[in-house]
This record gives sequence, C-alpha cells and structure tokens, in this order.
Amino acid sequence: MLQQGELSTMKAKRGQGMKLHLEWGDPELRALLDSVVSRLPKGTLPIRSLHKVRMKKRAKIKGIVGLTTDSLGAIPGSKSRGRIRVAQTITFYSDLLTKLSRPSAMAVMAHELAHAWLNENVGPEQSRRREREADKLARKWGFGREMGALNSEAETLNN
Repeated sequence: MLQQGELSTMKAKRGQGMKLHLEWGDPELRALLDSVVSRLPKGTLPIRSLHKVRMKKRAKIKGIVGLTTDSLGAIPGSKSRGRIRVAQTITFYSDLLTKLSRPSAMAVMAHELAHAWLNENVGPEQSRRREREADKLARKWGFGREMGALNSEAETLNN
C-alpha cells in the first residue's frame, strides 16, 4: 500500500520536494491505485510536484472520473523558502470510478498519473492533444489493455 508521504516508484526520488497527502477512503480503490503505481516501468522519472492524491464522491461536471489540477505558490511544508512552485493534485471521483470495471478504473488512474508526469516533465498544457498524450503515455507504461477497456466503457460514464 502507498504510505503517507510517498507514491512508491513515482515518489522515490522526491528528495527535497513536497510531502504527498493522500485523502483516500475506499480501500478497494486505494489498492487499485497501489497496483497501478507498482506497474509503472522502472526508471520512470518521479513526479516531484504531485502534492495530493484524493478521492471525492462526485465531480461538479458530469462524466468526470479523474482530474489533475495544479496551483502556483509557496507550498506549505515544502522547502521552497518562498520560491514559487507548482503543486499538482489528482482527484478521483468514486461515484463514477466504482461503476467501471477494474481494468477501466486502472486506466483512469494511469491516465491521471500520466497527466501529472507530462505536466512536470514536458510542460503543462490544457488541450485535446494533452489528453491524447496522457493516453499514449499510459499505454507506453503498459496499460494498453486497460485503456481499451475504458474506451469500451466510456458510455457508462455519460449515462
């Protein structure tokens, strides 16, 4: 299981970065996230700017299962000494995530981790192209079967 303050492989090189806060209620979904993180390829650069991973009941926008957001500013608890840093938060929404099959839920988790990784290692961008890039990276990380399952179940989310 992920421990407070780390996100397994992705957090291993965090060093002087911020502490990761986990706000997670559902133990089955937490175990699924642990499984996703454990499958990331060795040598994957860590996401040092990932500040929080949390679970909420539902999104304000219909059909949203996961969302990666960022904020700028001096991050409490970080060693930034007043420097501006980006803190990313990944939020998963349990009302829709629990309606998906296990492979599809894993695809959503891998996709959101890919967003956070791309934002830090390539540059933040809000576009359809970034959605495709996150899908492509999740597939490269070995989640192709899960991404296919999610594509097949996408209609479930909008009903």
